[in-house]
Amino acid sequence: MNVLLFFAAMQISTPDSTRLTLIDAVNRALKSYPTVAVARAQRDRASADLGDARANWLPRLWLDASLMRFQEPMVVQPLHGLGPGVTPLFDRTLIQAGVSLGYTLFDFGTRSARVRAQRAMEGAADAALSNAELMLAARVVNAYLRVLTARALLIAQDQQLARLNSEADRVQKLLAEGKAARIESLRVDAEAKRAKADRIAGESQLDVAEHDLAQLADLPWESIHGGALQSVRLADTTLTVDAGTATRAALVQRAHDNAPESLELRSRAVAVRASLSAAKATRLPEFRLTSAYIDRGRAWADFAAEWQVGVAVSYPLFTGGSRTSAIHRADADARTVDAQQKAVELGVDQGVDRTLAALRESHARVAALESAAEQSAEVVRIERLSLEVGSGTQSDYLEAEANLLRARAGLIEARHAEVSARVELARILGEITPEWLARTVESQP
Repeated sequence: MNVLLFFAAMQISTPDSTRLTLIDAVNRALKSYPTVAVARAQRDRASADLGDARANWLPRLWLDASLMRFQEPMVVQPLHGLGPGVTPLFDRTLIQAGVSLGYTLFDFGTRSARVRAQRAMEGAADAALSNAELMLAARVVNAYLRVLTARALLIAQDQQLARLNSEADRVQKLLAEGKAARIESLRVDAEAKRAKADRIAGESQLDVAEHDLAQLADLPWESIHGGALQSVRLADTTLTVDAGTATRAALVQRAHDNAPESLELRSRAVAVRASLSAAKATRLPEFRLTSAYIDRGRAWADFAAEWQVGVAVSYPLFTGGSRTSAIHRADADARTVDAQQKAVELGVDQGVDRTLAALRESHARVAALESAAEQSAEVVRIERLSLEVGSGTQSDYLEAEANLLRARAGLIEARHAEVSARVELARILGEITPEWLARTVESQP
């Protein structure tokens, strides 16, 4: 089923732009982003091509009319012979009109092969549309995560700056009382300036991420910049913890069976083989039934009508190599699709391996950095107390602050990297739906 239909079914009310959820962002992108619109138009064209191919099974009915002016008088009637007492009728103007009916009785499978090819191309276009929707959904999730990551990093940097400013105030008071060396003021000032520079870089990254998300979701940048996003985390970590050989083999098989890229190329393989059959069938003649009803006369008078019925055989004796070239082209297309299919299968295997490795790595980093962040926060608290009572050093405190920021930043990035890897695996498997997102990616207030 089309991915867009899943998301449309989940859209119960108009999304609040001040509180953009992940599903809202994906839903909006699927409705308006150009890559999906192009894939949808190509799917519609493939459907039209299939209808055109099927139309060749029906008879053709057409109307012809002509008015011919001759230099010399032309016989108008009778046209099929002269008998006793019959005077030929001549005129320089000949008018004729007729209705013709034609039908191909037998073409050695050319039409059948073309219908099979276009039906397969319609399936390939539908799979390409699903692939475009899945890729866009994954891209929106990553953009959403980048905004969340950048915002969380700015919060951590602001907290560090606040503590550094507090330390600067403490040192200034001690300097005024003559109880601190000037190097302590220089040290904390340098650390604060570096933190401000890092924050400016973080603001730039956030600006880029918000513009990217706004463009994907078809929203004004101001609504993203001023609006709140729901934090997300991976709710189901079973696959991360238990991804053994059997799990990997099952995932690879699911990807080969369900991945839109694989489905598209399988359909294209059917189409090019059918096109090859149609090209080879042109080596054989066509048998056609023809009939017509024609009325002829002169100067709007003396009209005489007749009917015609016949059977025709058509076979091109010489095409200048066009027929052979068409067969070679179809054969090359078949070999190309076969190679592309093998490449996609290898890519699917590699993609599953990469995402499983990324899941294991990010999950381990989350566990380690959660502990590291807690311990670093406790170290900062102890170093701050030691500094205030005069038993600690400023260098140790500033180093502890830097370690805390690195641990928190790493934890934020690791959590979002775990979600991103899980979404990428779902994209490879062709399984990104609102139900899947609601079940796997948990929203937080």
